[in-house]
Amino acid sequence: MARGVSRYEARAVEEIVVQARRREELLEDTPISVTALSETVLREAGVTRLDDIQTLVPNVTFQRDNTGAQTNIRIRGVGTSTIELAFDPGVGVYVDGVYLSRAQGTLIDVVDVQQIEVLRGPQGTLFGKNTVGGAINITTVKPHDELEGFVLVRPGNFDRVDTRFTLNVPIVEDLLRTRFSFSSINTPGYTFNTTRNEPLNGRNALAFLGALRFLPHEDVTLDLTGTWSRDHNQGIAQQCRVANPNAPLSIFMPPGAYEECEQTGPFETAANVAGITDLESYGTWMVASWDVGDLPWLGDVSVKSLTSWREQRPRTRFDVDGTRFQIVQVSDVGGSILDGNGTQQRQIMQEGQLNGSTLENRLNYVAGAFGFWETADQTQTTLVLPPGQGNPLALDSLSEARVTIDNWTWALYGQATYDLLDWLSLTAGIRYTQDKKGLTYSAIDPRTGASNGNEAGDKVFQKWTPMASIAATVPDDLLPDLLDHAMGYFTYSEGFKGGGFNGVATGGSPGVTGVAFDYDPETLASFEVGWKLIALEERLTFNTSLFLGKYDDIQVSQIRDTGIGPDGNRTIARLTVNAARGTTKGFEIETQARPIDGLLITGNVGYVYAIYDSFPDALSDLDGTEIGRSGDRFLFTPRLTTFLSAQYSLPLPGLAGSAMAGWLTPRLEWAYQSSVQWIGPEVPQGTQPGYNLLNARLSYDFWDDRAQVALWSKNLLNVEYFSYVTPTISTLGLLTRAFAPPRTFGAELSWSF
Repeated sequence: MARGVSRYEARAVEEIVVQARRREELLEDTPISVTALSETVLREAGVTRLDDIQTLVPNVTFQRDNTGAQTNIRIRGVGTSTIELAFDPGVGVYVDGVYLSRAQGTLIDVVDVQQIEVLRGPQGTLFGKNTVGGAINITTVKPHDELEGFVLVRPGNFDRVDTRFTLNVPIVEDLLRTRFSFSSINTPGYTFNTTRNEPLNGRNALAFLGALRFLPHEDVTLDLTGTWSRDHNQGIAQQCRVANPNAPLSIFMPPGAYEECEQTGPFETAANVAGITDLESYGTWMVASWDVGDLPWLGDVSVKSLTSWREQRPRTRFDVDGTRFQIVQVSDVGGSILDGNGTQQRQIMQEGQLNGSTLENRLNYVAGAFGFWETADQTQTTLVLPPGQGNPLALDSLSEARVTIDNWTWALYGQATYDLLDWLSLTAGIRYTQDKKGLTYSAIDPRTGASNGNEAGDKVFQKWTPMASIAATVPDDLLPDLLDHAMGYFTYSEGFKGGGFNGVATGGSPGVTGVAFDYDPETLASFEVGWKLIALEERLTFNTSLFLGKYDDIQVSQIRDTGIGPDGNRTIARLTVNAARGTTKGFEIETQARPIDGLLITGNVGYVYAIYDSFPDALSDLDGTEIGRSGDRFLFTPRLTTFLSAQYSLPLPGLAGSAMAGWLTPRLEWAYQSSVQWIGPEVPQGTQPGYNLLNARLSYDFWDDRAQVALWSKNLLNVEYFSYVTPTISTLGLLTRAFAPPRTFGAELSWSF
């Protein structure tokens, strides 16, 4: 919302511009299932980190891991089954066009963000590989020609304090502008570790974003952006539950371990390990744009170049079992024989893009070339059931695994939209991708230095990903009286997720994990039909879509007890395999209404039916035996998600004409998510029942909308629901469950100047 314009005075739904097709278009004219969340929406919904948008978008879920700093994003049931270093995500995340290729560094804090667009369904033509489920396109605020700033303080329970600061400074009028943003989040956490007498699930996060805009010519824009962030905490708490006391490794368990496992609670754990989650991420990128103008044959042309460099340094140490016993500890923080030697990741990207419009603006097109290079190195140590805990049969396995990846990707793409008639358009596009994966895997015994072997693999995958759509807009003279705009579309699109090698540093040895087990890319062909409507004198938007996806070579992660490995120790391996075929189908509805002045109602409904059509050689999560999963639903995927929010802005009487004149806005949110299977249905402890969430906010905007005071609360009903489940039942006999925050509340004070 523009400064000085109250929400009370906004009578029509907002016109939203998106870049879902790599060019600026109105949301209601874009034949894609896309949700656009503006800066105002993000603030009013209390979004501070990317996963906070989950309830605002239908059929989108964020599955965090046992460090709390990484996430697996799924759209319409499609994502990835593991977020280990060597595996690709299934939903692409982009910041100002920069691709975030690994799960480490994707769960970013929302700092000075102008808009977040969530594109549902395969985006393989314009966004490329690893967008088989969809893409999230984040746009930051660019420097402009006014001196201004913003300050925010957000205290809350659990001793939480968030801060935000932004300063926009023009240096040379119409030539050079700068903008700087800083944020911090500090809280010791909402759970407690009784063994170590310390809080968990905390955050100590800092983030910086700096931008420079250079305008050397009226047709040329250079945007240079740099970012740095660090999130350091003591890890997350996990509730332990016994699911299979006869698991293969049960004979090695310390006496009393299973009994004490059952005594842990949702927000109270007994972990013996000093947990660490430390993620440092930094990088810079430059976008150079040139409005070339009219060219023969090509029409009105603009070109863009995007260059980026990013690095991440994640460090983690966590207790897999969540008990006071030393059962399984995994670490890559460095510094001791038990802690590996850290992780480092680097990505370099270069993309060139051509946009044009010709034939009297009836033909719009985009074409480009994309190059991406990445390297990463991780050395991680896994300790399994050491002696000295009352069991003479202690397994005493200590392994250090090093995984190194060396990948590159290049692609050429093009897409064009032609207006056959004033009301009918046809779009077609295609992308060719070559994707090289390189992996080196080695394992040693850190106590003796003895090598258990080395493996290396190199493989190039290639893929064509086409799309085609047809869109029809009802002419104004044919619209019913209640409708202001109506557009329908049908789209066919394809996407794929890269293949690779099983390079899991947690457990395993050469010949079990590594290049001995590679897997192919997975693909999804999607059919979608949708409608976008504006009605009631532009007071109502109603967008809906129906989709069907045919999913092939699905990559699924499985944990196996592979017996005695080459080093003489029993080996637990997590392998990714191609699990035959599946089908996803469902619908999405999104609506926004302003029935009366000052009242804004938004809502969405998402339904997805995602099942395996064929998966005959799956492994049971209970005991590791082979079972058939044909007909089973996808994990991590709720069938039904709903969201409804209502807010009403009203002027306070008696304050007109004073500096305190302003607008009071109560806001209420309700979200529902149906049950989710985190692991196979044969383990009922891994199924999260359906639950409701209720959030509330009361804000007061005054001083020409420059100042705001607000009270807020999330999870008012204090619902307990999972944020992560560790699937170790078939080996250790137990599982651990991490829980999302309970009821939180606080205040918010901000000032724009």
